[in-house]
Amino acid sequence: MSGLYIHIPFCRKACNYCDFHFSTQLDSMDRMVDGLAKELRLRGSTPKSPIDTIYFGGGTPSILTEKALNILMETIITYYNLSPSAEVTLEANPDDIDPNKAKFWRRAGINRLSIGIQTFNDKVLKVLNRSHNANQALKSIDWVRQAGFDNISADLMFALPEASDASLRADLKTLLNLDLPHLSIYGLIIEEKTVFSNWKSQKKRSFPSDLDYERNYRIVHAELTKYQYEHYEISSFAKNAHFSRHNASYWLQNPYLGIGPGAHSFDGDNRSHNISSNRLYLKQLDTGRAHPVVEALSLTEKMNEYVMTRLRTHFGLDFEQFEKKFHRDIKSEHLILINQLCSEGFAFLDLNKLKLTFEGFLISDDICARLFYPTS
Repeated sequence: MSGLYIHIPFCRKACNYCDFHFSTQLDSMDRMVDGLAKELRLRGSTPKSPIDTIYFGGGTPSILTEKALNILMETIITYYNLSPSAEVTLEANPDDIDPNKAKFWRRAGINRLSIGIQTFNDKVLKVLNRSHNANQALKSIDWVRQAGFDNISADLMFALPEASDASLRADLKTLLNLDLPHLSIYGLIIEEKTVFSNWKSQKKRSFPSDLDYERNYRIVHAELTKYQYEHYEISSFAKNAHFSRHNASYWLQNPYLGIGPGAHSFDGDNRSHNISSNRLYLKQLDTGRAHPVVEALSLTEKMNEYVMTRLRTHFGLDFEQFEKKFHRDIKSEHLILINQLCSEGFAFLDLNKLKLTFEGFLISDDICARLFYPTS
């Protein structure tokens, strides 16, 4: 095993764009932490499973109390073989961060923070229904640095309602001045069953168009690469190779274990997920075992997932590795398409790998679909 993901299914309030599994009923948090610790124990192995990365995601992991986070970390250390050099990431909201909490996270073993800033525009933050303001975001970066964190990532969003190209450029300028080693920058996608989805269907608010999205994405790419950020994955930028090791393990198709309601796992051959209900998740654990839903992947599904995950990164589609894993010569089988993609500037060949250019990132879904093997 490579990675361990812990889903903390609680938030102080619901953001208007979010469709992740969470609850705002914080009074059940202690019981959930006991359930997470129980699943960790149940799904540990003998000998202990080796772990290179841990990621506390959510939800909002930064709302965990010191006692709760200590329980989870102690359970992991007891039941898993945690590498001394493991990357241990905690997602945090700016309004949860203060000097004392930042120092506690360091003592608890967290060595990387992913801070959900989204924008420095207070008007847009209110539209998103975020629980922090721009000043809190800036202070949070100072406090975590003072606590000794240097492996810091910030999340930013673009193509937002009420935002403009000028406000996006202002957000990027602020981020560049902070000089963080890693940035995750996402375009807004209107997900079903969200407030934004309801507003859009009821025409209560206008949202950026596909052209706005592409223009904003171009601005992000141009500004960050100009300042030595490597655009190493569709939504990820890093300086000096400060890549997210945990997320990279997903893209490289390494095995990982997901703990918590709604969490997903992958063992190399099967994908599985826990039920997305806090109540039912805990009820299942009361039986003394975890109950993930398991999906066995066909050979074709594995090949297509390899294509999709590799082409979204700078790792690229490795023709030699693909042939070793799947006994198919994808380069020869798609040679005309590959040559066309390269001649049109959407991809390039790097030794024996196919990699997408930025123009290729813009149409990556279409490119992957054309390289996929038929499932029937």
